[in-house]
Amino acid sequence: MVLTGFMGTGKTAVGRALATSLAFGFVDTDDLVRERAGREIPAIFEEEGEAGFRRREREAVASLAGRTGLVIATGGGGVSDPGNAAVLRGLGPLVWLRALPQTILDRVGSGEARPMLAGVQGSAAMLRRIGQLLASREAAYAAADIVVDTDGIDPGETASVILVALERRGARGEASGEPPGRS
Repeated sequence: MVLTGFMGTGKTAVGRALATSLAFGFVDTDDLVRERAGREIPAIFEEEGEAGFRRREREAVASLAGRTGLVIATGGGGVSDPGNAAVLRGLGPLVWLRALPQTILDRVGSGEARPMLAGVQGSAAMLRRIGQLLASREAAYAAADIVVDTDGIDPGETASVILVALERRGARGEASGEPPGRS
């Protein structure tokens, strides 16, 4: 199973909860990038730019091809690359963790550790940047098999919603993952 979505939507925390529930391993592609590079993601962006990071991200995703028994959390822009999307799709259902821009801003705080928000000052400017990035990635995210809104629910609840959606999808072939009362 692969979790995708924007930064601050809970991919890592939800992924760990799902992996525990399913007795699967857990992999965060950002962790793979960090481990292989021997430095933090902001340093990679500073030294190699976004293109260098995306190259490293492609290598990390490719290294997962054919693996089973994993819950995988991707970087926020990982599925925007068609090659990554193809590999990730082969690893299990793709789950889009979605949140409103204000929720994302609340969760990422100053955004200092988030290279895609680097240099953006003030809440209004950060909301604009988040909105722009979300809009540019929405089509890639929307190709997911299951969509779960994470606004107002914790990672454990989100994991439960995903497990129910997987059951429904498996039993009836549906891609329904919307929590009750959410759109």
